[in-house]
Amino acid sequence: MTRSIFLSLATLAVWMQPDVAEGQRTNSSAETEDRINQIGRSVVELRSRIEQLGQQTQQLQQQLDRMQSSHESRLQRLERGATKAYSPRADQAKP
Repeated sequence: MTRSIFLSLATLAVWMQPDVAEGQRTNSSAETEDRINQIGRSVVELRSRIEQLGQQTQQLQQQLDRMQSSHESRLQRLERGATKAYSPRADQAKP
């Protein structure tokens, strides 16, 4: 499958060149193979970068989840404390 991707990308690269008469295209087999190899290296680098970004995204999501959980528990504690401090019984006890 990887080989077919490389070949497809190489074919695309050749056909995306500006319109030139067929006789003026000078891509030899060696040049085409070099281009395929270059595209292959680019694909490997991009896959590696995608994997790194995926790991970073996962770490950030975990950090966000921990922060949300922490903030929710803090807010609940504050709300419970506020409810106790401002309960109707406390207001009735005041003269």
